[in-house]
Amino acid sequence: MQRFKTIYFIYNADGGLLNEVKYWVNKNIFKRPTACELCGISHGKIFVKSEWLKFLNDLQRDYKVEVLHRNEIPRKIEEKRFSFPCVVGETEDDLIELISSISFKTFQKNEGIQELSEKLSMKM
Repeated sequence: MQRFKTIYFIYNADGGLLNEVKYWVNKNIFKRPTACELCGISHGKIFVKSEWLKFLNDLQRDYKVEVLHRNEIPRKIEEKRFSFPCVVGETEDDLIELISSISFKTFQKNEGIQELSEKLSMKM
């Protein structure tokens, strides 16, 4: 079993106020389909879900946790060319994709955080 020191949650969206407003407008006003299933799991219509914050807080008991947008990822992750959204675990020696963008597409909308937690537990 791998021992992870950091868990990265990476959105398939760009960070920054302007980018986040643009994403929100496209999703909620223009009703365009979103390209980030992790956003749907972690955020409600306007705010971050309290269940998401609790989930991250629980993970932080055992791991360093970083939640990043695709334009905020460190070079070491960028070089791996993961598809987003994804969850990446960092060991002493490597970066390992724990949950792929393809896996996120299969998540049930109503059970997103619970399903993410269960899948992540199986990988760790």
